[in-house]
Amino acid sequence: MLRTTILGFLAVFCLNTAASAQTQPTTQGQQAVRVSLKDGAFRRKGVMMRIQSGKITRLTSSFQLTNGTTVYPDGHVVTTNGTRQQLPDGRAINMQGEIVGLSDDMLTAATIQQLDQMVTGYTGTVISLPNAVPAEAATALQRLERKAALLEQLTDRLAQRTAQAVPVSPEAARLDAQINALAPPAKP
Repeated sequence: MLRTTILGFLAVFCLNTAASAQTQPTTQGQQAVRVSLKDGAFRRKGVMMRIQSGKITRLTSSFQLTNGTTVYPDGHVVTTNGTRQQLPDGRAINMQGEIVGLSDDMLTAATIQQLDQMVTGYTGTVISLPNAVPAEAATALQRLERKAALLEQLTDRLAQRTAQAVPVSPEAARLDAQINALAPPAKP
C-alpha cells in the first residue's frame, strides 16, 4: 500500500512539471506532502527527464554525473569504462551513476518521512534521557575542581617564597623568563 501511494504521488508530481505550481486547500484530515527528488535523471514513456535541485525538466543535452558517467537525451548511459546501455523505462540514474527505481530510490529522506507519516501516522520515536550525571559525581567533580584550584595557589606561593629565599642569578632569570613565555596565561 505504501509503495502504491508513493508511486501515485510520484506520478502526479512528475506529470505536474509546470513552471508555477498551484496549491490546493486540503480537507480536514489530509496533509499536503511536498515531494522532492534527488538529483539525477529518469526515463518515463520513452522521454528522458532531468532532476536538478528538485526541478524536473526534459533532458535536451547530455550531462555528466559525479562518477564520470554520461547521460544522453535518447536514454543511453555511457559509463567511464565505455559500457553503453539504454536506461529502462520507469528507472532512474542518480548522481553516483547507479541505476535505481524512480519511485523508491530517488525520493529524498524528508519526502519518505512525510509520506510515511501521512500513510501510517507514525511520527517517529523520541527518546528523552534524564540527567545522565548522578548527583554524587557532580559533587565529586566540584570537590576535585576546588582541590585543583587550591593546589595551583599553593604552587604559586611556593614559587614566590623560593624566589625570595634564593638569590636569582642572571642565568636563572633568563631561564625563568623563557619558562614563563612558554607557560599558558594564568586563569583569573
